[in-house]
Amino acid sequence: MRGILRATALTAAIGAVALLPTTAASAAPAAAGCVTDSETGDNGRGEITVCVADGEVRVTGHVEDLKPGGPFNGGDSGCVGWWIDWKTASGPDSSTTPLACPHFTDKPYVEFDYDPTDSEYGPKDVTGVADTHLTMVFM
Repeated sequence: MRGILRATALTAAIGAVALLPTTAASAAPAAAGCVTDSETGDNGRGEITVCVADGEVRVTGHVEDLKPGGPFNGGDSGCVGWWIDWKTASGPDSSTTPLACPHFTDKPYVEFDYDPTDSEYGPKDVTGVADTHLTMVFM
């Protein structure tokens, strides 16, 4: 009988601990820091690093269009760039990096190093990065 009571008391104690609330830190946005990504697809490839710290934002990397010929020369009609989903003080925002558009600019490979908040159309009050992914923009 004592063994059953001890087991029941132990089970109740474990259950009570499991019901304790989790800390608020687990629900908070990601801390400042850097996010790095690289992808390769049929139409393009690239690498990106996005750093957010102390109100400063820096985006570095490159993109390359792997089908640069344009729609009439065996390529596609797309440009390759990175899509960035931002966390900001006022909610989510998004932007793209400079694009590799060889059928328009004759540049199948583009390197970038910039602060997107410097642009009047760029994200403001950035607190972090929610996601990055290589994207194709058709023009």
